[in-house]
Amino acid sequence: MWPFRKRKRTLTEKLILGLVIGGAIGSIIGKKMMDKHDKEQEGDEGQSDT
Repeated sequence: MWPFRKRKRTLTEKLILGLVIGGAIGSIIGKKMMDKHDKEQEGDEGQSDT
């Protein structure tokens, strides 16, 4: 058994925690997408004939 009472998080704490976690996930996904886009752009520049 847990020796302490379970502290209930307030709505504000849940909202802030969700925004922080969501922002972190979004930045990781965005960085991966931008890196992939940059690699595709580098590949296209090397293959163009103009």
